[in-house]
Amino acid sequence: MMYEGEDTNTIDLLYEKETTERNGVKVIIPVKYGDRENFCRKIKEQLCYFESVYFDVPVDTSIVNDFFITRHEHFQFSELASDRNMHICLDDVYYPLDFSKLGISSVSIPIGLRFSLTDGIYPTPNRESIRYTKEAKDIILKKINDVADYFVDLYNASVNQGDDIVSVINYLEGSGRYVTMANGTKASIDDLIKYSTKSLFVPKLKGLNLLDFNALYKRDKSMILSNVVTGKYSLKYKRFTDIEKGYCWGWTLSQLCKNKSNVYIYEDKLSAIKKDYIKSIADQNKYQFFVKKAKPMTLGVASKYDKSTYYHFLDLKHHPKHLWRGVIKEFQYVASLILKDFVNLDEFVVPQHFIDSRKKVKPTTATSGRRTKLKGEVFGKEGIALERWSSGKNCKFVPVTCNLEKLSSEKYLRVYAHHDDYLKLDALYGCAGMQKLKVITFSERDLKIIKEANIHNMISYEEFMSGKCKPFKRIVTAYAIKQLCVEQRYVFDKREQIGYSSVILSEKLDRLHTYVRNNYSSGAASGEAPTKALLEQMLAIAKEKNLFDGIIYEEFLEMTNILQSNLFIPTFLRAAGYYRKQDDLVGVFNTLFKYHKFRINLEHYNINN
Repeated sequence: MMYEGEDTNTIDLLYEKETTERNGVKVIIPVKYGDRENFCRKIKEQLCYFESVYFDVPVDTSIVNDFFITRHEHFQFSELASDRNMHICLDDVYYPLDFSKLGISSVSIPIGLRFSLTDGIYPTPNRESIRYTKEAKDIILKKINDVADYFVDLYNASVNQGDDIVSVINYLEGSGRYVTMANGTKASIDDLIKYSTKSLFVPKLKGLNLLDFNALYKRDKSMILSNVVTGKYSLKYKRFTDIEKGYCWGWTLSQLCKNKSNVYIYEDKLSAIKKDYIKSIADQNKYQFFVKKAKPMTLGVASKYDKSTYYHFLDLKHHPKHLWRGVIKEFQYVASLILKDFVNLDEFVVPQHFIDSRKKVKPTTATSGRRTKLKGEVFGKEGIALERWSSGKNCKFVPVTCNLEKLSSEKYLRVYAHHDDYLKLDALYGCAGMQKLKVITFSERDLKIIKEANIHNMISYEEFMSGKCKPFKRIVTAYAIKQLCVEQRYVFDKREQIGYSSVILSEKLDRLHTYVRNNYSSGAASGEAPTKALLEQMLAIAKEKNLFDGIIYEEFLEMTNILQSNLFIPTFLRAAGYYRKQDDLVGVFNTLFKYHKFRINLEHYNINN
């Protein structure tokens, strides 16, 4: 029994008995369907710093039990935390931080400032917030200073003051102030720097005494890359593109330095076997660039302006002539730093097992010019990406030999049809997007073999269109959500602005937008008539039989209802344009939300502590 004493609460033991039951308390909470998302969000907020709680929340796969928590003297970090801004932890109990009451701008870093009740920070009677007394404000601001010093020290320790050209370029781009958290993720400390008492290191390249690289980069960063290498091809989604024929996203020095792509360099010719091998191992979501060294630069003359010459590119007229050689050598050193992490394809060796796998089996008879079919094999034509655009088509079908024993071990779904029905599969290829799905056609004879083999990851086109497989559900759900994104483009484009008023609504929009990005095909977006017709047919089937991707589709229906019931949201965002968090339009939007009794962020309510 617990009762209140004069100084502290007192607990008396009333009953004790030996038991074989496990330690701990199991709490089962029935939650209304409409409160599900709010409940999951509150779990991530309120319990993210507790290590002894076991979660069983099947409706939200992001709530797991092996999330990472790290604790430091002044702050702590949890992977489960949903608040992406700095917040407060009173003995591991989460509280949002009201930056306006502190008189400072928000600090975007997902950590909790650590306090105990003995530190002078106290919650309000309803336990919804903390009391912002003058003493509490001073304590919190001092803690922010200590945390800022910690992260500035951590950043400074990561800065290489030698040959780290990546840090230098990221710094010049204004995107280099990142630290690595304990779980390996990156976090920006831009909002923290101004509260630190310590100075931030400026990355510099050692060995540059004559060349001002920072000034050169700001003046002509595109020519730095052009004078070092010539881009030849890019590879993404298994498709090669000729860089020299047009613009290619990611082909900039700053993007290359952010480790968002791999670069391969070669001297003479790129062999077909190396192209095929790299295509087979490349991350489909990451650009692969193939380059050659740029033509050797010449000195140039003052009378003929040419930025591919040292004289004009390095602005040698501003250096004494006897220092020109030194400036040129320093730029050549910079070029070597850019090249040092590129993969040398001339020295690259393709594994023998890949070469062997491509060798054709010789015919078993000398009289036949055709290859004899081996036992357990069927011949088909598989859809692959087009190497060049072709109106009305999404893929091309190339001959393949399928080993029946190996087909079942492949980690994707194959949808098959007769050779004559290749246009149906072409349309399906166009809307498959990032799904683990391939399309293949067979002759009548091989179709019979495939059907009799009953391979679990191969289904006919007709079976696919019944809508019972996951790729069908994901494709059609993404298509339905995409239509909402187009219809309500002002709302989805301004998700960040919505978050200034309602983080809950902004996060719902983010989840829908992310689902479309991960599942909606660029082939479908191109608007080819057969693909569009197929998507409409799939949508009709899904609506009739309720064959959508469960949880996200429920969120889609909820968002549709929200926007239809609250027309002020799209109307305001269509007229308002883009605005910042500190602009008056946030207050206008907040007033509209309150008038329509729509919940907004806690800091926008006047709560008397």
